[in-house]
Amino acid sequence: MLCYAACMTNAQIASLLRNVAAAYAIKNEAKYRFQIIAYEKAADSIEGTTQQLKDLYKEGKLENIPGVGPSIRQHLEDLFKTGTVKHFDWVMSDIPKAVFPLLSIPSFGPKKAFKLVSEFKLKNPETVLDDLEKIAKANKISTLEGFGEKSQSDILRAIGEFRLGKGKTTRMALPFASELAQKILEYLKKSS
Repeated sequence: MLCYAACMTNAQIASLLRNVAAAYAIKNEAKYRFQIIAYEKAADSIEGTTQQLKDLYKEGKLENIPGVGPSIRQHLEDLFKTGTVKHFDWVMSDIPKAVFPLLSIPSFGPKKAFKLVSEFKLKNPETVLDDLEKIAKANKISTLEGFGEKSQSDILRAIGEFRLGKGKTTRMALPFASELAQKILEYLKKSS
């Protein structure tokens, strides 16, 4: 398990923090409002950090990451030291694991994903996308309270777009974006 944490990329760690924020939102969005904001802010900051978190941890420089407060920093240190974070385990303990893959799909928020997973007793995070697509094609989502034909159609469209690689928009760190833009400009100049 230690290698798992030590081998995690910034994107994977940011995803983990977003999952914790989603779990808080499912539990009680009003009560955990500030935790949700803190975890999302930390995830954004980590995703945009040009140096790998595992390297910053080894150098003792996790405190240099903007948007990562003492509490989340301690959790990150626990993650790198032990491979697990008891606090994260507690927050996510009663949330079905099948909820989290759905959060990458456009238009899926934590509560919508949780409701669908719970209502249809979807357990497997590996197959949840296929399972949900089958359920929607069988016209079972439209009968749920708070959903309808349009919601069901939107879910099918969102799953289809996700399968084509049109996930939620991701950000790129400015140094990487600048370097990529420069390469594109050089290519265009050579091509014209």
